[in-house]
Amino acid sequence: MSTLIDARVMPETARPDIADRLFEAHVAHELAAWRGRRGDKRLARLVDAFWDWAERTTLAEVIDCDTVRGAAERLALDLELPDQLAAVIGSIADELVRLDVNRETRVRDVIDQALFDDGVALAVELENLRVRLIQRLLKSPVYTALASDVLYQGIKDYIFSDSGAIRSIPGVSRLIKGSSSAVSRRMPGLEAQVESRVKAYIEANTARTLARTEALLLDSLDGDRLRALADEIWAAMADQPLSIADAVASHELQRLVDYGLQVWRSLRETEYLGVMIDQGVQAYFARHGDDTLAELMGHVGIDRQVVADEVAALAPDLIAGLADTGLLETLVRDQLADFYGSKEFAKALG
Repeated sequence: MSTLIDARVMPETARPDIADRLFEAHVAHELAAWRGRRGDKRLARLVDAFWDWAERTTLAEVIDCDTVRGAAERLALDLELPDQLAAVIGSIADELVRLDVNRETRVRDVIDQALFDDGVALAVELENLRVRLIQRLLKSPVYTALASDVLYQGIKDYIFSDSGAIRSIPGVSRLIKGSSSAVSRRMPGLEAQVESRVKAYIEANTARTLARTEALLLDSLDGDRLRALADEIWAAMADQPLSIADAVASHELQRLVDYGLQVWRSLRETEYLGVMIDQGVQAYFARHGDDTLAELMGHVGIDRQVVADEVAALAPDLIAGLADTGLLETLVRDQLADFYGSKEFAKALG
């Protein structure tokens, strides 16, 4: 194989043939050192060296807060999302949804009843949070509009349906015959007046209605009632399959994915997300900047043995792939050629 050393950069006193042989021997040594038992031992030494360093090195010593903030903002806010990303996500999601395992797996197979009961107990215990959530829900404009529309449609249908209240008024039933659509033809102003008064009544009484609803919910959803509801829910769903394939078609799932990415793209353009990222990184560094890297990894369950086991499991196959495709040799040669082609090496060679 041809050498990467350029003899033109070496002094006349250097001996290119010896330099080339040393270079090739060093390359061969490095390639062999990454494979087999030698490679395993090298990886183990690297893991130990890394963890020893991680135990004495803090986060702030390795990288500063501003650098992480900048990287987080670039990746979250500025990284261009390709158009085909939605199709990739959608196709993977659809394959997962259609897997037979979803039809063969019941809810109780993935959620233990004891865990479900613990969640119910937590919901019962967090009474103040439950009250605040109910109050916030009932005061939201969306719920208010929905409740008003339901009331309006219900009252309107009750009055004007073929068996509704308007036909029970003495004398009116004889004046109005046929379907409810005949009301508008025989008494053209009646329906409009009723609708106007119903809407006015609902608008005037929405707050009172919501207050009664809130009181009813808070009174009804006490601990005993929540437990009873939870028992009914568990009994109904525990043996149901996880599959939602019958509920959502492939094209519908893709449209949901498309919309989700649209929401994410829109969110990335807001000042809000940038502030959240910025403040989140600052808060993390304020709290953990002086913690060692080993301590930080310990927060997510990673210790020396976990790193060693994962490196031993993954690295040999990865290195073999790099070697088989030629990249490992390219990297090794590039790393070593810089030294063997330097004036410092030529001077040392004599």
